[in-house]
Amino acid sequence: MVVEEAGCGPAKPAGNRRPQKQEPLGHVKKSKQQVSDGFTVKAMMKNTVVRGPPLAGAFKERPTKPTAFRKFYERGDFPIAIEHDTKGNRIAWKVSHGMPLTAS
Repeated sequence: MVVEEAGCGPAKPAGNRRPQKQEPLGHVKKSKQQVSDGFTVKAMMKNTVVRGPPLAGAFKERPTKPTAFRKFYERGDFPIAIEHDTKGNRIAWKVSHGMPLTAS
C-alpha cells in the first residue's frame, strides 16, 4: 500500500493568497536602468548606467588654411633653393625670415 504525503500534490492557495506567476527558466526580470552622468551620487546607485564622455573631435578632419607655401607648391615653385657650397649643400630660403608664409 502506498501512502501519499501531504506535500506531494499541487499546492492550493491558502486563505486570501493568490498563486504567483512563475517565470520560465533562464528568464531574468529586466529592471529599468537609470542613465546618469559620471562622478555623481546617482552613478553609484544600483541599476544605473553611466553615460560616457562627449566626443572631443580629435580625429575629425579639419580644413587646411591656405598658405604661401601651398600657393608656391601648386604652381610648381618652391620658396626654397639648394645652395651648393664647399662645406656642403644648404637650404636657402627665397623669402626673408621676417615675412610670414601665410597668404592673405
